[in-house]
Amino acid sequence: MSFYIKKYITYLTIFAESVALSLCQQHGNTFNKFRRFFSIRIVRSVGGTVKLVGSIDSDTDILIANHQSMADIFALEEVLGNDVRFIGRTGIMDKWPVSRIVDMVGHITVDQKDRRAIIKLLKDVKACKGKKVVIFPEGTRSQSGKIEPFEAGTKVLVEKLQLKAQPVVIKNILSVYNESAKTAQTGVIEIEALPAITIENGWYEKTHRDMNELFLIK
Repeated sequence: MSFYIKKYITYLTIFAESVALSLCQQHGNTFNKFRRFFSIRIVRSVGGTVKLVGSIDSDTDILIANHQSMADIFALEEVLGNDVRFIGRTGIMDKWPVSRIVDMVGHITVDQKDRRAIIKLLKDVKACKGKKVVIFPEGTRSQSGKIEPFEAGTKVLVEKLQLKAQPVVIKNILSVYNESAKTAQTGVIEIEALPAITIENGWYEKTHRDMNELFLIK
């Protein structure tokens, strides 16, 4: 019962955010204040508080994060602020109730069935220069208790655009709110930032290993 109550409140809050943002000038002061307010409220509605361990560099271009839940986005927004764009798949990012927010904020969507998707992705990320972009290289939500293998797109993106990339590991979110298991309880969502990446041979594989090792530490 607790899960369904929190899910209802969460979706209602997301809907309220979409309405509030639609009444504001896009990316104006009121728009940004509403966006941050609702991101925090959504995290609280699932029972979570957020703790950032480490620091995210001010000049980081792209954050490489593991992905377990819809709540990942809102928890990251709480610590990153408003000037952030998320990369997500069509079929998820274009579904109600998040689709209107995705459009208004300008998050980046990728159609994995389109062979030219990587070209569009490169253009979209390049257009976000000066903003932080978050990508989930697993390509799907993982609930296996480990970080799944990374898809190739993130590596291409970082190397082609010469982005400053920094990994972040989200921990304990499924203990707080798990849509698959239909469980919800109050808890702390930890977001731990690793040092920025040095692009060299094997950097992508090393990033996966480092993130997975950190994720498995209780």
